[in-house]
Amino acid sequence: MQSVVARQSSRVAVARSSTRTFAVRVVCKAQSTSETVKKVAASLAALPALIVSHPAFALVDERLNGDGTGKPLGVNDEQQVFAMVGVFTLIWGLWFTASRDLGDFSDKDAGLKIDQE
Repeated sequence: MQSVVARQSSRVAVARSSTRTFAVRVVCKAQSTSETVKKVAASLAALPALIVSHPAFALVDERLNGDGTGKPLGVNDEQQVFAMVGVFTLIWGLWFTASRDLGDFSDKDAGLKIDQE
């Protein structure tokens, strides 16, 4: 199996008027399989080093606040859970009480009328 590689070749030609002309020629050639095999072998040689490398373990301390510790939502204290649930409940409750007065939206064309009767 051969892959196609394109490279750009440029020539500089000096004309009679002593100005330089740049001729650009694109050369398309088939890459030999031995070059492809060498590239694959080089990448396969580096693969075990990437797989076996040990991950960096972070120091888990109270000062880190659970960031990067693998805990759900980065929560390392029960008070944070109560604060997050409390804020969510407060916002949802405010939205729910404010949207009660909007109606049930049974008439889908109610907002499309230009003149209000």
